[in-house]
Amino acid sequence: MGDYTEKREWQPVEEREKCLVEKLRGITKHAYEKAPAMKKRFDEAGFHPSQIKSIEDIEKIPIITRDEYIKMQRENPPFGGFLTVPYETLKRIYVHPGPQYETLADADIKHAQKVLWKVGAKRGDIVINAVAYHFVPAGLLVDDILTSMGITVVPTGFGNTDLQVQIMYDLKATLFAGFPLFFMSVIKRAEELGYNFKRDFHIKRALALGSSPVRRSLEEDYGIDTREIYAYLPVGIPACECEEKSGMHIEEDFIVEIVDPATGKQVPCGEVGELVVTTTFNDILPRIRFGSGDLSSLTDEPCPCGRTSYRIPKILGRVGEAVKVRGMFVHPMEVEDVVSGIAGISRFRIAITHEDMKDIIMVKLELEKEDLDKDAITESFMKDFQNRCRVRVNKVEFVPKGTIPQDAKKLEDLRKEIIL
Repeated sequence: MGDYTEKREWQPVEEREKCLVEKLRGITKHAYEKAPAMKKRFDEAGFHPSQIKSIEDIEKIPIITRDEYIKMQRENPPFGGFLTVPYETLKRIYVHPGPQYETLADADIKHAQKVLWKVGAKRGDIVINAVAYHFVPAGLLVDDILTSMGITVVPTGFGNTDLQVQIMYDLKATLFAGFPLFFMSVIKRAEELGYNFKRDFHIKRALALGSSPVRRSLEEDYGIDTREIYAYLPVGIPACECEEKSGMHIEEDFIVEIVDPATGKQVPCGEVGELVVTTTFNDILPRIRFGSGDLSSLTDEPCPCGRTSYRIPKILGRVGEAVKVRGMFVHPMEVEDVVSGIAGISRFRIAITHEDMKDIIMVKLELEKEDLDKDAITESFMKDFQNRCRVRVNKVEFVPKGTIPQDAKKLEDLRKEIIL
């Protein structure tokens, strides 16, 4: 899609970390001197910017959770003491319901531009921006970035599929920005109205906000090249996919950690935990160790594209949805990935119990047909589950079709005490 590249993306890991240490030291010093809330948090944690000697020293800085950030804004509106300039000097203030306030520096826009160039946005595009605008900052944020790149934006927002179809057709839109599932619903509606989407429409690329099971269909059935980006206010866009689509590369001026939500300590590559993000370039609203509440992992395995950065394989969900079993976080979305790779399974339900001082994983599976090879399915499920979630299933039970309600909780913790 995009042809934007930067030499730093191929630099050795050691050189990147050396550069990030200098930037981290600089942004923490600036935040300490200019942002009252940061200084207070640093002092309470016994941290001073002069303590930053290596990238590992970032763990000396306290993590700011989303709940803490919102609470501090409410106690000291509008920006909770994190802003380093008078807010009347800002170009734009984005508002979440709550309300919660955010802003972007010119440096944020510049970094976001690089991401969108890389994933395929370009001058001459006509972009359907199907991200919500009203009292949700995401739509306006994407709009601001795209228009700053000289790209034509059609702010359709979310919903009204009939109108979306007409607008895409009339304007010969070339790129879609939004959630893959909604894009698919627009395509299906176009087909219901008698269009052949591949023939009658010009959209061949999509900026995907979040992963989705329909993404493969968008690419294989409709020839639409999709790229996933990870966008999280207040930190911007810290990661995006390359042409290999083997995970989202961490952008050069971000520091992304995976931490155990219970302890706040970093976990090794490959283990699931909460994404914690630091920007090293925004001197207006410094974001240092902001907890996203999103569950994921990092991989340092080489990417075929040649870039040397860590990658985020995918976002697995929210912290509160995961269950920690034998020291590892298991999330319903991980199990859905396992199930989707095994033909014949229609629904599943997992219960975590505790017997004889051990965590027990009990799985119930519904099959599409009763005459399927249950032994083969059991073997595949247990093997794939262990490879994906890094813990072993104790028992698989097959139940009659219709036993598991459609809205049933897919992962249930039945232990009397949560074993961490």
